[in-house]
Order: sequence, then C-alpha cells, then structure tokens
Amino acid sequence: MLDGFRDWLIGLDPGFFLLIWAGSAGLTLLLIFLGFRYLIRARIVAHTPTARLRSAAQGFNEIEGTGRPLNGEPLRSPLTFTPCLWFDILIERRESNGNNRRWVTKERHRSDQLFLVDDGTGEAFVDPDHARVVEHETRRWKARGSPQGNGGGAFQGFGDDQYRYTQRLLLPERPLYVLGWLETRGHGQVASITEAIEHRRRDLLQQWKTRDEDRARFDLDGDGDISEREWQWAMRLARAQAEKEVRDADAGRLASANVVNLMRRPANGEPFIVSGLSQHDLLRRKRARATLSLAGGFVMFLIWLIVQTTRAPL
Repeated sequence: MLDGFRDWLIGLDPGFFLLIWAGSAGLTLLLIFLGFRYLIRARIVAHTPTARLRSAAQGFNEIEGTGRPLNGEPLRSPLTFTPCLWFDILIERRESNGNNRRWVTKERHRSDQLFLVDDGTGEAFVDPDHARVVEHETRRWKARGSPQGNGGGAFQGFGDDQYRYTQRLLLPERPLYVLGWLETRGHGQVASITEAIEHRRRDLLQQWKTRDEDRARFDLDGDGDISEREWQWAMRLARAQAEKEVRDADAGRLASANVVNLMRRPANGEPFIVSGLSQHDLLRRKRARATLSLAGGFVMFLIWLIVQTTRAPL
C-alpha cells in the first residue's frame, strides 16, 4: 500500500503535489497547536480552585452553581420560544449552482443578556459576551419554505428552498460552570478588603523574613539561602493565608454589604468559559479533544514525511 501511495505521488502534477505537501504540513501544525491548546485549557480548568461567592477574592475564578434568569424572567429562543438563559441560533439555506449544493448562512443571532449563577452562598451576574459557551441543549432540523420575520421562529410551509436551523441553548435552573474574571462592586467594601489583604500579606512576609524557623521552612533545598523560586512560593502562601484570615474575619460585614458580583471575560487573555457541563465532564471533553488532535497531528506528520521523502516539492 505504501509503495502504491508513493507511486501515485510520483506521478502527480507538480502543482497538485505541492498542494498535498503544503496541506499535510499545515494540518500537522494546526492539529498540534489545537492539541496543546486543549491541554493548556484543561490544565487551567483542573488547577483553578472552585471559589465560593461569599468569600471569593476578586480575579480569575471558577464558580459552580445553578443558572438563573434575571428577575425570574428567562429569555425565549427566537426559533422555538424555549425559555433559556442564552441562545445561539443559525439559519442556513441550501443553494444550488449546477451540480454543486451548499449551505449558506442567512442569519446568525447570539444573545448577550446577563444571567445569574447561584452557588448557594451568593449570586453573580454572568456577562456572556466573548464567552466560550458549552450549551445544555443543541437542536438541528430542516424545513422547506422561508423564515418569517427576523428569526421569528416560524416559516412558511411552501416553496422550493430548504432551510437548516441550528439552536444552542443554556437552560434555566440547570447546573452551570463559569470560569472567568470575578469583580465585586459596592459601597467601598471591596477596596477596604483588598487593602487589608495586601497589608496582612506584607506583615506575614516581614514576619517570616525575621524568624529563623520560618526561613528554614521555606529553604526547600537546605542551602541556607532563600532562592527566587522559594521566595515566590512564600509570597503565594502569604497571599493565600492573608486572604483566608481577612475573609474569615470580615465574612459577616461582607455578607451584609450591598455588593454585586460579576463574572466576565478576563482582560489578560485567560479563558472565559460558560458551561452546561460540570467541571469533570468539561475536563474529560477537553482531554479527549487534545488526544484526538495530537493523534491526528502525528498521522498528518507521517503523511507529510512520506510525501517529503518521495520527491521534492519544487
């Protein structure tokens, strides 16, 4: 089989051979890139601690809870009028050009209305703009005729045109996982807590610097000096301990304050995921996709290697 494939490559037109050579190289790079991207996203999901809204610090967080509409009034899907928190709808029409048929996008609508995630200790508004959404429900169907209105959910049951409809929904009162940037706003509470955490962190580091038993605790290699890596670890530990101490001491005041939590897209390029799948299922999906992408990249590399060693592309 391999010899037959090589013979076929040798007999190809130079232009078509170059296309196969470049295409296999490009697919190899793309699949490897996607594979490592899925692995990185899976690692971020796996290693980000699940926060509780009652005591969560501002910044990059993951929240697991129940999705709820604002003011108890859910959105309605423009296609089926199904109650939902978020929708993404696609309307395509099949067009023919001689013997060629293809689906052409006619309309695409994605909601951007805020909704809530409730983790049992508090609620946070979720702004789905620019989020990577993993839906609770997907439906796809075909119908003849033309849609009425602007994605109005009905179509005329006559005509020769065939339409394909795709609907993705996040549903209310279902489990929801959100990974993104948490902001807490209200009456100066956040600023004072943040300042208290930073002040306590500095106090802890100063205390650890001056006490021999604490310095020995962070001297991981036992050489008598605190390296940069060991000091970074101490700083992270001081931050975590300061947050716990200040949050525990201030939990009552924060709970009674008129504050608003918002989950949104991080500004520093970190992922923003809103998922109807649990963290466990989301991890399993990302790792499976990473495995498939890397395996596909390896196969395409072997194909490119055969093409490369059979004849020169130019």
